[in-house]
Amino acid sequence: MPELPEVETIKLGLQKKIIGLKITKIQILSPKSFQNEKGQPFDYAQGLRGRKVLKVWRRAKILGMDLTRVILSETKDIYSSPSAQNDKGVTLLFHLKMSGQLIYDDGKRFIGGHPTTDMLGKLPNSHTRVIFEFSDNSKLYFNDQRRFGWIKVVKPGEGIPITLGPEPLEKEFTWQILKKNLLKHKNMPVKVAILDQSVVAGVGNIYASEACFNAKLDPRTKVNQLTDKDMKILHRGVLKALRDGIKYGGATRAHFVDSEGKKGYFLDYAKVYWKNGKPCPRDGTEIKKITLGGRGTYLCPNCQS
Repeated sequence: MPELPEVETIKLGLQKKIIGLKITKIQILSPKSFQNEKGQPFDYAQGLRGRKVLKVWRRAKILGMDLTRVILSETKDIYSSPSAQNDKGVTLLFHLKMSGQLIYDDGKRFIGGHPTTDMLGKLPNSHTRVIFEFSDNSKLYFNDQRRFGWIKVVKPGEGIPITLGPEPLEKEFTWQILKKNLLKHKNMPVKVAILDQSVVAGVGNIYASEACFNAKLDPRTKVNQLTDKDMKILHRGVLKALRDGIKYGGATRAHFVDSEGKKGYFLDYAKVYWKNGKPCPRDGTEIKKITLGGRGTYLCPNCQS
């Protein structure tokens, strides 16, 4: 699943591409993938036609797209719900989940999400669920092999339909907040607790392993064993892991392409994730892979002991 740095990279790329563009057409090839705020199939997608993209934003692993009020002169013949009189704009939420992809094509592809070889081939393909067409003839494809991901149409300011903790890249995310949230899971291994999205939003398996390494903490350490000093160091470790992920364009390697055509290679710079059998960059000890909370976890058995 794409984590915060990958979705942030998608956000930054789309901001350069689609803000100010008008949606001219939407093709819904899989009704399950295009939903209203209640998670039901959204049955008036043509009501989005004619709207312009105002803003592209991110919250945790969810991408948001704010659209203008409907342009009545172009859509009044087909626009029926919600009523035009009460129209205050629309927000689209995108959650890629396990296998979702967003592929923007304006002659050069900007690709983000779960890596598959067909995202580099002809589009649409068998995994394409929704297609947005824009006023400059560019297209945005929402692909999803396993159909767990979704696009939701909500009212502006309605918020994310899942419980999320603090946004780690904002100043409100302090070590004290991290401590408070972690202590709700006192008997849980720290790496597993970090993965709880109500503790800190957007951190997944890759960056949780990296955060523990940055903090020199054994990921198996129970939360109730952490001191305030540990919490402060872990807080810095989380931030460093996420910022490094954004710096290097995400961790989905050869199939992640940013808006400048550059591939994401964070895994080449990761300290421990996917590095089992290789020397620790701090002390040369062989990095080990263990299973923790059902997830592959990587650590240096020496400097993280």
